[in-house]
Amino acid sequence: MFLYIRDFLLLAIFIIGLTAFMGILTHGLSRKLFGRKSGAVFSAHSHSIKANWKGIKRKNF
Repeated sequence: MFLYIRDFLLLAIFIIGLTAFMGILTHGLSRKLFGRKSGAVFSAHSHSIKANWKGIKRKNF
């Protein structure tokens, strides 16, 4: 019975570890393929628009 429980726990740890490792690999691969390339384009465009805005001047009451 002890060997059965030990084998079951080792299998459970292996499956959980493998799932976590596959998640890390998938996340890294998706960031390489799909991530952060177009983000700089949008922020650069936003900064170029905001550069021409006039500053807000407060009136002291």
